[in-house]
Amino acid sequence: MKTTGNPHRSGRPEAEIDRERAWGHMLETPGGTRRRDLLADLQFDEKRLGEISRRYDQICRRAQGRLQPEVSETDVLAALLVIRILREKLLADELMLITLARSMGITWTRLADALEMKSRQSAERRHLQLSQSTRADGSRPRTQNERVEHTRERRSRHAERERALRNAQAIHAAARDLTAVPDLQQRANRSPEAALMAAPVNQDGTAPEPVDMTWPSALKECLAEHLRFRENPRAHLSPERLDVGDEKWQFQQHEADILHRMLGLLRYAADPRHMDLSDHPDLRDQVARLYKGPTIRNRR
Repeated sequence: MKTTGNPHRSGRPEAEIDRERAWGHMLETPGGTRRRDLLADLQFDEKRLGEISRRYDQICRRAQGRLQPEVSETDVLAALLVIRILREKLLADELMLITLARSMGITWTRLADALEMKSRQSAERRHLQLSQSTRADGSRPRTQNERVEHTRERRSRHAERERALRNAQAIHAAARDLTAVPDLQQRANRSPEAALMAAPVNQDGTAPEPVDMTWPSALKECLAEHLRFRENPRAHLSPERLDVGDEKWQFQQHEADILHRMLGLLRYAADPRHMDLSDHPDLRDQVARLYKGPTIRNRR
């Protein structure tokens, strides 16, 4: 939980400038004695709102001159801090409950009644406003630009998976031919990228151990997985996925996953920084042709 300032500033009581201390202050009796040991309850999700609300109501009544003893300055400032915390929690709870209601199939019209709004459109706008300003899990919602980028990224991944499925034979053949190079691992370990990764010197001044690049072995494993899938597709899908129906579509999606990973690993061989294939011009061109499409070339 965030604080609102330096708790030692100007020698002021911590409950006036620190949210955690403000919560604790609200749990004290007017004489300063804590009703019970609730220090463990200072975590945001476990705060005793019943205790807080009673203490808060007492402070407000004392501030109005309706309850003795009179409210102190620290009481007032701590109450103002608590208002901010309560507001944030209630907004997050409202979003959580509306989202839960929708997942349960409750209509916007019924939600509008519960929210004391005039129309279903008002309830929908309320949900949109809350989702743009707060989240039940406390995470920061994405901005409009971030949502646009996320949508573009998702569409790009989908396009790449579809392209990988259409070019399954070419991708499989390139992986097969590349992994057949006897010294594939050694070539990767001698690449400029491997040298860059091994550049830092150890604290004792000695040279680090040579870097063993991982993508060649990952490519071999991916190729072997694709071969096993082709031999027995049903063995690679869980009963739950098979029960969904449309086995052909399920098989295509699983193969697209494998091919997409394989295509990503082949990208290393297409980059001279990761692999020198100058003495294998046909294989180099074979791999390079996989990345001449606009979907692959423009991906960042």
